[in-house]
Amino acid sequence: MKQGTTYYDLLAVSQHADLAEISAAYRQVSNALATGQGALPESDTELQQQLLKQAYEVLSTPSRRADYDAGLAMRGEVPSLLDVQLRTEAANESAKWSPIRRLLTIIASLMVVGMVMQMAVMFMAYQRSRAMADVDATSPVAEKAYLQDFYQTYGIRAASRAEADLLLADMRRKEQAARDEVQRQRQEEEAALKLKRFEEESRRLGAEVTANNLRAEQEAERLKAEEIRQKEEAERAVKEAELARREQEINRFRSRPSQYGE
Repeated sequence: MKQGTTYYDLLAVSQHADLAEISAAYRQVSNALATGQGALPESDTELQQQLLKQAYEVLSTPSRRADYDAGLAMRGEVPSLLDVQLRTEAANESAKWSPIRRLLTIIASLMVVGMVMQMAVMFMAYQRSRAMADVDATSPVAEKAYLQDFYQTYGIRAASRAEADLLLADMRRKEQAARDEVQRQRQEEEAALKLKRFEEESRRLGAEVTANNLRAEQEAERLKAEEIRQKEEAERAVKEAELARREQEINRFRSRPSQYGE
């Protein structure tokens, strides 16, 4: 990618654009290329679509965009020709139609044509480098392209493809370790919560069993006392009935007339 031309330039958005603006810009530019409204030759449309797709994938991913912005800040990236063009066109729209305006319009058009030609050369060079990389992925050109893409994505300068692969593997390992640590902590918290719930349920069931046993013992004692009371009452009733019967017999005996008295 040419110095001074950024992914924001390819999509014609500012560095403060949100995801909706980036998505809308990507669709607009892609549709313009698909309908033949782009400024590049038709033979370069596919390559331009690939570059636009790469720019959209980086800028629409928060982590990759943050790394990319950090890389731009480290390099002190200056405003691109696309920003200059947009500001020029906005100024021309607000100016009155006059010979000066016509002259400025011609100058701006020439600048646009020059910028388009520069982008065409850049795209063709990129296409050639991609073709060479496809032929031999280990060639110096392919490695240089890989390292440039690695820098654009992660903001890290690697001396070789092997070093870039090691750095990428280390970043992925750290990310996986962080995910594993989060998963481990979550599992420990869930296990502790389950243990706490088990202990609380065990205490509740123990208290319930103890209360049920106590109520059963109290009920058994009450029934036993009731049985004893009923037995005593029955025995007392029998005794009282026996005494009453004897008194009746005695009274009946006493009330009978004596034979000798007659």
